[in-house]
Amino acid sequence: MRYSGIIVSALLAGVLVSCGGNAGKEKTIGDEAAEKMEFEGYSYDVIAQLPDSDSIPDAEGWKYCRVTGEGMMPVMIGGKDIAALRDTLERLGSVTFASEKECGPRLGDGMSPTALSPDSVSACSETNNQLSIVMMTPRVVVWQEFMSAYRCRAAHGVYKTSFLNYDPVAGKVIGLADLMEPGYEKTLTEMIRQKLTADGVDLLEPVDEVGIPSQFRITSRGLRFLYGIYEIAPYAAGEIAVDFDSYELQEILRPASLKFWNLGD
Repeated sequence: MRYSGIIVSALLAGVLVSCGGNAGKEKTIGDEAAEKMEFEGYSYDVIAQLPDSDSIPDAEGWKYCRVTGEGMMPVMIGGKDIAALRDTLERLGSVTFASEKECGPRLGDGMSPTALSPDSVSACSETNNQLSIVMMTPRVVVWQEFMSAYRCRAAHGVYKTSFLNYDPVAGKVIGLADLMEPGYEKTLTEMIRQKLTADGVDLLEPVDEVGIPSQFRITSRGLRFLYGIYEIAPYAAGEIAVDFDSYELQEILRPASLKFWNLGD
């Protein structure tokens, strides 16, 4: 089964010019950071069949799940080889490209594709993936993947947010260890626990058992750490975000990391 997607190219960053602030000292952006970045949009909307073991025969549309998604993928980032980045983003966004103009979902949980039109059948279950760019500067691009799903007659749906931080100058995905000084873990863990306590988060476990979450993103001000539903708090609390301004983290940030907030040399 080949899935038709909508591919739209958009040039989002072009030539940058330097702006002076202090007399006698002009701060410029290097040529590498000024390289062009180009992205393409995609979307899909298909009907998949659920495995019989998950079906509820007396519910309308019990056999089917409507699978939708859309997002933004990189086409060009300067002269960098972005094949590995695209592969990572495709896995993150649960999308696959059959060709330059055709895309579709990566089906899981035993689901199988159908040729049914989404307008021709009622689907009791649904899944959606949104892969969006939530921050873009000459120094960093941040993707956010939001997945939501509902299984037929479930008490409620589930959802998950994931991030990918990318350095377009170095041409690499940014891990937390790339931003932090060696041995940062103990200090950062304590700082997160203090924020959770100050915010009065209703935790499922003692605060001194909470660790650093796997999901984080660079923001315009600093860093955001994100715990998924049920990870440290009840479902009703939703995803738990812990935010830091960059100055709060300067004790454990590598000096080179300050460039992501246009700080330092």
